[in-house]
Amino acid sequence: MRVSDIISKYRAKEETPITLLDGIYEKIEKDDLNDYISLTKNIAYEEAYHSKIRHEKGMPLSDIDGVFFSIKDNIAVENIRMTCGSKILSDFISPYSATVVERIRAKGGIIVGKTNMDEFAMGSSNESSYFGPVKNPVDTSFVPGGSSGGSAASVAASHACISIGSDTGGSVRQPSSFCGVVGFKPTYGEVSRYGLTAFSSSLDTMGIISETVRDSKRVFDIIRGEDAHDSTLSSKKAGKRDYKRVGYLDAIPQADKPVEEIYGKRIEDLKKDFELVKIKMDFIDISISTYQIQTMCETSSNLARFDGIKYGLQSKSGKNLREIYSAVRGDGFGSEVKRRILIGTYFLTHNEGEYYSLSFRLRDYIANEIDKIFENIDAIVIPTSLTLPFKFNEKTSSPLQMHLSDSLTAFSNLANVPAISINGGYSNNLPCGIQLVGKRFDDDSLLEFAERAETIWRENG
Repeated sequence: MRVSDIISKYRAKEETPITLLDGIYEKIEKDDLNDYISLTKNIAYEEAYHSKIRHEKGMPLSDIDGVFFSIKDNIAVENIRMTCGSKILSDFISPYSATVVERIRAKGGIIVGKTNMDEFAMGSSNESSYFGPVKNPVDTSFVPGGSSGGSAASVAASHACISIGSDTGGSVRQPSSFCGVVGFKPTYGEVSRYGLTAFSSSLDTMGIISETVRDSKRVFDIIRGEDAHDSTLSSKKAGKRDYKRVGYLDAIPQADKPVEEIYGKRIEDLKKDFELVKIKMDFIDISISTYQIQTMCETSSNLARFDGIKYGLQSKSGKNLREIYSAVRGDGFGSEVKRRILIGTYFLTHNEGEYYSLSFRLRDYIANEIDKIFENIDAIVIPTSLTLPFKFNEKTSSPLQMHLSDSLTAFSNLANVPAISINGGYSNNLPCGIQLVGKRFDDDSLLEFAERAETIWRENG
């Protein structure tokens, strides 16, 4: 569902927010994709009623008034359950709303529900959720990607117009690629993280999933900007400019053949309007290792708060704190989360945290290499994923293979540059995302370029 189509229906009095919301909830039940953990019907219908009145009076709050949003279930919505896809928080009710949620609702956005996700955003297939896997609406025998799989599926299935997810190493872009929609990760510091449950604090970024680039632009303008609750936000701005020189890779090592073919076709399409420049990105090989070290270390620290004392799952059998912690965390966390906590704890404690320190030096190296590339070009175009969507249980037995799903996305989080995935086409009816990467804080220009690329690729079929 495109935002412009919905607003046109309201203006023509063909539909109201209430009638469209009825249809969305009916479709969610009928499709049975398991893309939502919690539906927020009471809130949604109240918001839809007020939006209906505003549209009838010709006084909508904004161009997203009456537009339907899904929110990833690691983002707080006041008085609504927030589980992070985990048993340990399965009954936790959030006492406040995230800044992005407040800004969306202040402009008339309607919250349909909280979407399913890999547990604590750790995964690339949405198979680690305590609430079961999400089905890909393109083909339900395939995974939707992760960790924002429920968010991407909700948009692809028209269960929402827009979804707000989180992206730590590709968790908005990779599922968008697998579900054939648009996934935008802004520059770290552009959008407030207040209300986002921390996975890896130095990398976590709020992201937007939509059907078109234009719809992501609409929402980005609303949710971005300063917030007293988040000291990591930056006031840096880059002036909007036209992109002319675009960098691309001559070959993508380890990429599946269908991905290479679609990528090659899209590069050829761009040559009519842009100067294409071959580049090298040798740091991609070390990006995934750097990413894993950083995220596991920060996971070990961030998830220490879930101890059965303050909130979440509790234990009545423990005789002391050690037994309580062991019982709650042993029962409440899934195997993938436990594995990352254990490895992260080792990294932090081994030889005074040398691995964590090394990851920051490597991160600086990657950022410097990206900056050098951008001295001669305006944007980078690469595939979003090495593979097309894969089937359920195909990679769950190999954590290494699952981690490689982030091979082409993690570097942009490490270098803190904006990136967006657009559907580049299909192979055997499965979508393949193409990723566009811009300079740090050059988000507006990147979105303009992405919209042009989207139009070019759509016209070329």
